[in-house]
Amino acid sequence: MTDELALFGDEPRVTSPPPVAVPTPIADWQRDLIRKALDARGLTAMDDRQQAVEGAAGRALANLRDLTHDEAIVVLNRLGGSGPAGNRSASLWESRDEDTWIDRL
Repeated sequence: MTDELALFGDEPRVTSPPPVAVPTPIADWQRDLIRKALDARGLTAMDDRQQAVEGAAGRALANLRDLTHDEAIVVLNRLGGSGPAGNRSASLWESRDEDTWIDRL
């Protein structure tokens, strides 16, 4: 009889391929921050900027728009965390101009 309801697990199995996750492209604000980070490092030549971004991303890039959202976060963390290209001999705390309340204790 065809009027019977299907029991749990009796439904015909439909096999469909799993959904493919499409990576989110880089956002405009991320591109702007990467450019500012490169400027802060003193990188003005296009080749130097591209090498810095490729090194931080871990792969070759033809364009900054080739980065995904997640890759851009990694690039920002690596470029922003390393500071300017020149090495500092002292920390910002050691090179401060004025005494703080801690120094006066």
